[in-house]
Amino acid sequence: MRAKYLRIAAIAISLALLLAYLPLATAKPKEVTLVVWAVGPDPPSEYRFKNFKIVEERLNHILELLGADVRVKIDGQFFVRPVEWEEYRNKFYMAFKAGKAPDIYLTGHEDLAYLAANDYIIPLDDYVKKYWDWGLYDIIPALWNAVKWKGHIWAIPQDTEARPLYFRKDVLRKMGWSEEEIEEFPKKIERGEITLYDILKIAKEAVDKGLVKRGLVHRVKEGYDYFQFYLGFGGRLYDPETGKMVFTKSAWKKTLKWFYDAVWGEYKGVIIPTQFSGDWDKDFHGPFTKGEVLFCSGGTWHKGEWIMKGLLTEEEFKKNIGYALHPAGEPGLKPVTLSHPLVYTITKQCKNPELAFLFIVLVTDPHLNSLHSVQSAHLAILRSQISDTKYAEDWFLKDVAYMLDYTTNIPNHPDWGHYSKAVYMVLRAVETGELGPEDAFNTLLAEVKRLLGDEIIIED
Repeated sequence: MRAKYLRIAAIAISLALLLAYLPLATAKPKEVTLVVWAVGPDPPSEYRFKNFKIVEERLNHILELLGADVRVKIDGQFFVRPVEWEEYRNKFYMAFKAGKAPDIYLTGHEDLAYLAANDYIIPLDDYVKKYWDWGLYDIIPALWNAVKWKGHIWAIPQDTEARPLYFRKDVLRKMGWSEEEIEEFPKKIERGEITLYDILKIAKEAVDKGLVKRGLVHRVKEGYDYFQFYLGFGGRLYDPETGKMVFTKSAWKKTLKWFYDAVWGEYKGVIIPTQFSGDWDKDFHGPFTKGEVLFCSGGTWHKGEWIMKGLLTEEEFKKNIGYALHPAGEPGLKPVTLSHPLVYTITKQCKNPELAFLFIVLVTDPHLNSLHSVQSAHLAILRSQISDTKYAEDWFLKDVAYMLDYTTNIPNHPDWGHYSKAVYMVLRAVETGELGPEDAFNTLLAEVKRLLGDEIIIED
């Protein structure tokens, strides 16, 4: 603890020296404002913004004790639903165009290539080197790969997560499963003994017996979660040697067929046709937490959201909710999950980038990050977080940590959004019945070729 406060004091002194030369002379202490934008969109992730306010209070207290003639103010906002990712991004682009971009902008790591290529953000290599020993060395090494593009560091990691396949233990009990079988289920998935089609069989049985209204729910808006099914069928998203995205034809054919089978085919009724145009509460959170659905393709953060919203108590979650990796698509392949690290960037319009960077350094703190991790059920980004008292007490985060051994990150590519959008539109057409699996595959292949050209590798 003493070392942490010495670190804060050292940064406070550095800030005082930096700010002392700013032309803001008034009768009162100088006040320098930093504007921070952060997003959930899930409400429990409020510490992505709130931690800056905590650091603001701490720093200003130290500056006051030092007699420094300067104060720092954090302005900005935390965006939550009904604002979704696409709207959040569009708000940023419009603000930037109007010359009113925030100083610090939190976003998904997959946006970095586009933001950097279009001059929205600045590279941070020099600052990372300068302040490495101020705590940045503690960031889990693999996460640095998520913030690099074309040889430069463009952001500082904020959090990461895994995407489990949740299941209702109480429904499996009604299906005649023993406690031993339920306990073994995630382990069998990890060993590759349960495949995605096994999930459809189990879900169909639960629906046919009238134990649930739906077999499986997945996200209701555009996103990345459903790429796990493609990965489970052996697909690749990114080729690190060429820096290009990848379209694995065999995996996409099987993925589109799997979704068609779940809605319209042999396992009709496992997924409803309107899942992609549904409502988060009515078609995702509510049905699963009420026990009306057997499986939920979700994220670790959903556990935090369910608890915070009062949809489940901690005790109910422990008793009735299980979680596992997303299964392999077929025997011989591996189970998967998907990670989507969120990151802090400094925008091109920031007038005091070093000050903004120092604030990010202070926010990248084991305890502050653990406040976020525990409340929102996101995983640690700092090695020392694992031993932080707050983090170590959370049984769920400890339990799902192994999933990161099976994870893949979304690619850092300027055109990733085009790939993602094409998949979403085609997959939604499959679920609504507009396209059969073969037509869907041909449409998707033609669309990615048209949109991405030489930036995507088409492989068998």
